[in-house]
Amino acid sequence: GSIMRENASSGINAEYGKILTRYVHVKGVSVSQMIHTSVKTRDWLSAVEPRNVRAAMKRVVEELTELDTQIGGLFEEGIVKTTNSDSSRRALSHGGRASSKYKYTPSDTESSLLNKLFSDQVEIFGEIQFTKLSILTGIIKIGLKAFLESVRLRTFGKFGLQQIQVDVYYLREYLWRFVEEERLLNYLLEEVVSSAMDRCVEPVTMEPSVIMLLTEPS
Repeated sequence: GSIMRENASSGINAEYGKILTRYVHVKGVSVSQMIHTSVKTRDWLSAVEPRNVRAAMKRVVEELTELDTQIGGLFEEGIVKTTNSDSSRRALSHGGRASSKYKYTPSDTESSLLNKLFSDQVEIFGEIQFTKLSILTGIIKIGLKAFLESVRLRTFGKFGLQQIQVDVYYLREYLWRFVEEERLLNYLLEEVVSSAMDRCVEPVTMEPSVIMLLTEPS
């Protein structure tokens, strides 16, 4: 009897897993389309000097904040894989913005992890756990992969690159609280900036202090 119950239970879990993976995919594609359209429809080569975060990035954060509320009502939080910088950032999450260095240097291990992540053979979001952070991390990874791929198809002027810097910094400031591992988020976002620099005709970056000013909540 107990074996039958276990089999039934694992069968139900497998079905729930499929539904959850499908949900992550659908929501991830929705966020991806938002980002992709915002990159595709802009003339990055003759962009003017950035004055603020693009509206599309704010919509992405709003969408994920809404999902966070919806999913939070159904699933437990989940476990955060913290490093020292992660935990200090999370500790500050209720008391203002934490300062963070703009430049992030990945370790060799993380670079190889990202190579696997971006290869077509590997599912972008891996296995989804039944927790809020795991679900949101899956959705965010799909969205950021789309951001990266979209940037790789465009050519940027100096101010176009700087706008990407501003947008990426804004996303980092808001999305870290939705992911299991902040290190991976940082690296994915750094890849977006790095790709924009590679595709830029005049790769002059914006000062981190200016980026911080432009991304401050008004």
